[in-house]
Amino acid sequence: MDDYRLRQRKQIFGVYWGNFGLPLIFVILVAVFSITNPNFATSYNILNNLSFASYVGIAAIGMTFVIMTGNFDISIGSMLALVAVLGSSFAPKIGGVAGVISTLLISCFLGFINGIFVTKLRIPAFITTLGMLFVFRALAFIYTNNAPVYISDRFWLYLGNGKLFGIVPFPVLLMGICYVIAYLLLRKSPVGRYIIAVGTNSKAAALSGINVDNIKILVFTLLGLFVGISAVVNSANLGSANPGLMGQNYEFQVITAVVLGGTALSGGNGSLGGALVAALIITFLDNGLGLLQVNSYWQQVATGLVMIFAVSLNKLKFYLLGQGEF
Repeated sequence: MDDYRLRQRKQIFGVYWGNFGLPLIFVILVAVFSITNPNFATSYNILNNLSFASYVGIAAIGMTFVIMTGNFDISIGSMLALVAVLGSSFAPKIGGVAGVISTLLISCFLGFINGIFVTKLRIPAFITTLGMLFVFRALAFIYTNNAPVYISDRFWLYLGNGKLFGIVPFPVLLMGICYVIAYLLLRKSPVGRYIIAVGTNSKAAALSGINVDNIKILVFTLLGLFVGISAVVNSANLGSANPGLMGQNYEFQVITAVVLGGTALSGGNGSLGGALVAALIITFLDNGLGLLQVNSYWQQVATGLVMIFAVSLNKLKFYLLGQGEF
């Protein structure tokens, strides 16, 4: 009986931690930085941080889908740079709207190619996306001759700098719309159930009639779409697309957000809301350390520790729920 009660208490704590752990960490983080630096808690800085969080948060949606199927993609930083320089160079010729659409189509195609390599050629996701990391970045350098592409189109710039009613940054609104659509896709549609089934047990999913390869191709394509949206928002915010600077360490920030948000690297389990809160934590942490003038190298140390911490928290949660060992 005592063992039963202990397991029950652990499971209850695991559920509470899974639901409220990350928001609690976020609140504590904001409180600490607000106390240590008065400039942190200003409305200007908070809104800017929310806007910057969209850079990681939007791509984290697609990465959540991919990791839920038991895969991951480390090429997205280079993919972001490539589609940004391509789309922004098209905009002066075909217009901002068409330029944005072409960016999204190209990014979907690149994600689709990754999915084909992983499923049809049976190349492991790590090898595929590691190779594409170099290919995409090299193509961006070749296309631009390592020169930034400056953006002047008003529509494109508005997507990264505009404000709704003069208050809400448009990237924040765009991120919210993306999360609502992704939630409906994952939790309210058959596709979402297929993604969970493939990540939980791909062989059982195949036996039940699910086309496992098509689902994996779909999630890589969706990741490409969300990376494309992030590319537009980020380049618009910067006013240019730089093939060498854009997307540096981007894949690790996004994967950290997804894992910290509660998605299991083994697949099957995932949390879009957790990924969003985790993206906020990463953004606010970087901003807070910057305002405190912490050395950039120590900021990298903090980012690495957050990644390790993210995996540890996930293992703790699943251990408490009786779904793994710690």
